[in-house]
Amino acid sequence: MIEGRPGDLLPAAVRAVVADACSQYPLAQISQWFATEGFRQPEGLELGQGQMRRTLVAGIDSTIDFSSPDHIRRYLRVVERVLEQLGDTSRITTHPWAGDTAKKILRELRRAGVVPDVHERLELPARVGSSRALAAAPDETGIRLTINALGRTDAEPEERIGAAKDLVEATIKFGLDQLGETYGPRDDIGALAKRLHARLRVDPSGIAPTAAGADTIVRILGGLTNIPAGLAELRNAGYGTGHGRARRISGIKDRHAELAARAAVAYATFLLDTLTDPEAPWRKG
Repeated sequence: MIEGRPGDLLPAAVRAVVADACSQYPLAQISQWFATEGFRQPEGLELGQGQMRRTLVAGIDSTIDFSSPDHIRRYLRVVERVLEQLGDTSRITTHPWAGDTAKKILRELRRAGVVPDVHERLELPARVGSSRALAAAPDETGIRLTINALGRTDAEPEERIGAAKDLVEATIKFGLDQLGETYGPRDDIGALAKRLHARLRVDPSGIAPTAAGADTIVRILGGLTNIPAGLAELRNAGYGTGHGRARRISGIKDRHAELAARAAVAYATFLLDTLTDPEAPWRKG
């Protein structure tokens, strides 16, 4: 059985229809499709006497990290081969169900935001969270959890806005931890953000007026450093998860959630880059 896991970037519904398609082909062919991309059945997997193909596909599926863009990229290469097989009408082994099965796979892929390009290549859509700075965040931080939530293709707008706010908060607290700053569980996130901005010397008020392009830098930093407060207000107004609202507020769309998510990623990436830059101004006293 194909099951979803927390942080998956490719829904289980896609993998289920692919597994159904694979179950119509010989075991050796299924193994070859996956092995070509570096995926193999787990050691000790018992195929049994019935539904061996489904057991094989489910076993291989369990070894794939669907929160990893690299694993998903390679998995989609497997899906391309399955679709090629289903659409090959020149083969004697083509079955009447092949066309319908291919349509089911493509339908679930579309729902996940994966659409073949002009070269029939399948790629996970560019989502927030692709930043190298965020990807390098330690596993034990809340940053990694929120990035997984932001990257979910099946998330509702409110979920992504809630995750965007959480990403900003997790980044601020991680930065303060790295700088040896203390804070309480109920401290206002806006106040914590100002403390971190001051320590990292990215507060607009700290930009010297004689610096080249000072006015432009101040405007850009002003917008960037207002993101934490803006996302907190948006979430608190009921447009994001986190407060157990009895009713959803109408009007919030995917494009609004995408804006919030990308703003959060831009903010978090800039702070993490500043924190780790060996030549950043904050390191110079």
